[in-house]
Amino acid sequence: MSQDLNNSNLVQSVERALDILDCLAENPKGCGIGELSKNLGLSKSTIHRLLTTLKYKEYVSQNIYNDKYELGIKVLNLSSSLINSMDLINIARPYIFEFVNKVDEVIHLCIPDESYLNIVYVDKISPENTARNITMSSSIGKKAPIYCTASGKLLLSQYSDTEIKDLLKDVDFIKYTENTITDINVFLDEIHQIRKNLYAFDNVEYDTGVICIAVPIFDRTNKIIAATSLSSVTLFNNMNDLLKYKDEFMDMAKKISKLMGYMIN
Repeated sequence: MSQDLNNSNLVQSVERALDILDCLAENPKGCGIGELSKNLGLSKSTIHRLLTTLKYKEYVSQNIYNDKYELGIKVLNLSSSLINSMDLINIARPYIFEFVNKVDEVIHLCIPDESYLNIVYVDKISPENTARNITMSSSIGKKAPIYCTASGKLLLSQYSDTEIKDLLKDVDFIKYTENTITDINVFLDEIHQIRKNLYAFDNVEYDTGVICIAVPIFDRTNKIIAATSLSSVTLFNNMNDLLKYKDEFMDMAKKISKLMGYMIN
């Protein structure tokens, strides 16, 4: 059990619920309320209340034969999602690495967060032997708004206009640069073009001086599960310089998609 309960940043009930999940993970045959109470040093009534919530949210299940509690289907879903992300990174990295060193530019691999309001940079690869000093604010694990990034716009493009409006209805469209789109109708016009072209661009819309083009990565269900973006800075390139790599970049993404199960027509 964690010893950080005095940390004012911790929520005690959440920590206790996670302690229960940890304990169940260590006991795959399940635990009863009494066992959990003894192992975690909590009252049976507290354990029962937490288990009731975890069971309702499907993070634990109860064995009908012995009444013991076990990890539930939601935990499996979370682990599957993590494994899929790791598979994507491992599959994509060799292709991205080769392309990065060929074009001497930075490439990101991005997925949406759970809210679909941000992208998450799950990989960032820079050229090995470049004479240029390229600085970008992106880093692995960092989030960026979905509406003003090339990867974000591409990920949103697979949804209908109505679905996009619903997703973004409470978003405060911050104008990060003079090029940031803050009008939903103008934004949707660009989404329409992305659907036709199957690529998106960020023309200095989020990070000052940074331009990107993004192409999709599909899974076996034909869903866009990720986007990979070719990024540079306006000090060295303009958008037309990046677009000359578009076809080859899309071919690279198709190879990754195929390995993720996508059936290319």
